[in-house]
Amino acid sequence: MSIVPTNPGQDDNPSATAAESGTYLSDETLAERAYRVIEDQIIRLVLPPGLRLTEQELASRLDIGRTPVREALQRLVNDGLVVVFPRKGIAVSVVNPLDVLMALEVRTVLERLLAAAAARRAGPQSRAELGALLEQLAAAAEAGDHDRFVELDRAIYHRLGEMASNPFLVRALAPLEAMARRARYYFLRNDDLTEPARLHRTMIGHVLAGESAAAETASDALMDYLRGGIKRTVVGM
Repeated sequence: MSIVPTNPGQDDNPSATAAESGTYLSDETLAERAYRVIEDQIIRLVLPPGLRLTEQELASRLDIGRTPVREALQRLVNDGLVVVFPRKGIAVSVVNPLDVLMALEVRTVLERLLAAAAARRAGPQSRAELGALLEQLAAAAEAGDHDRFVELDRAIYHRLGEMASNPFLVRALAPLEAMARRARYYFLRNDDLTEPARLHRTMIGHVLAGESAAAETASDALMDYLRGGIKRTVVGM
């Protein structure tokens, strides 16, 4: 189903440019790329809440055909990051603090499962890679590099997902994790990173040590910090 009507004269072959250059990319590859780029721009507020767009505008912005953009938008609708207005285009969803806090209630439960499963099932190589990501996160926090910190936070989440070896859990968490990253940009962009870095270190330390119960408790503390920061910011607005 098309999110925005397609103009009959529009080139809707997303592989045309790649084919002409001798590089062949599947629709799936381009759709994934479109999804990642649009999601990233929404989360970092490059595409701000409430912005109205069309498929064509996004396709031109990304220099990607409309078919992969349409597929990406359908996923973003499911993630709650985009709202569809039939025959009128799309809009970037607004950031509702109540929605974010309710999502965090669900994420808290799932993150506990993630941390515990990762602690139980991770092998030596995964633990070493997670430890390296933690050191990079600490360096980003010390430098006050918010963008890098959020990027590494996401990388750690994906590594924990691989370590947990539960694709159903990872899929359930994905839209909640995206919402949380967006909330961090919207509500906590100017916060000091020392405390979240400390909480990450504690939680990941328990994962690396294979201490599943302690990892669950530390995960709760990290979610409590995020929840409290959002509440403080909303009250101060």
